[in-house]
Amino acid sequence: MKALCTDTRASRLISLEWRIAQMLADADYTNRRSIEAMAELEVDSVGSLGKGGAEKDNPGRGRFTTAVFVYDPEHDHYVCPGDKHLRYEGRHKHKSGNFFYRYEARAEDCQNCPLKPQRYPGNQHRGRGLLRTEETAARIAFRQKMATPEAQKQYRRRSRVIEFCHAWIKSKLGLRQFHLRGLAKAQMEMLWACLTYNLQQWIRLRKLQAASSAA
Repeated sequence: MKALCTDTRASRLISLEWRIAQMLADADYTNRRSIEAMAELEVDSVGSLGKGGAEKDNPGRGRFTTAVFVYDPEHDHYVCPGDKHLRYEGRHKHKSGNFFYRYEARAEDCQNCPLKPQRYPGNQHRGRGLLRTEETAARIAFRQKMATPEAQKQYRRRSRVIEFCHAWIKSKLGLRQFHLRGLAKAQMEMLWACLTYNLQQWIRLRKLQAASSAA
């Protein structure tokens, strides 16, 4: 069976007696931990994942993007368009669970470079820095899958199915926050809300089926 859900925590999936075949999640839940957990559980995960790297390009007019910095794996450094080296500075762990390798050029190389207005004009004290993401096999496979038209088609279903039921529960039932304390009571409250939504949808679909048969 297929399931549409935005909660990708592995502990919840393991506790289910029935097997989930597919998970659809938005960008907030599509991270390294969730992708690797889904791969370990052999669940087909579909979601939105940003491009590799932790540094966001904000090139502006005429500025270089990170794509023009060439990585040299043999010497473990980047080469900028001005033929200067960005050397390895250390490994860092992001709160998302990703590991990043930081590379930075020498300050004197950047400050005296004629290409500085295109490279990093706001940096007056340090050299240009880059972050390289440590990709795992699960994340690489996920990126390759999400680049296919079929995966993108499946992901587009999420907004039509998930977002509508969330909006319906909030607007029709007024459930914008839980009224009870404790995990068990909150789960019970959400269970009744979902049951109400499913019954409403069942009634609506039955009416449509009856109208179609009559026509």
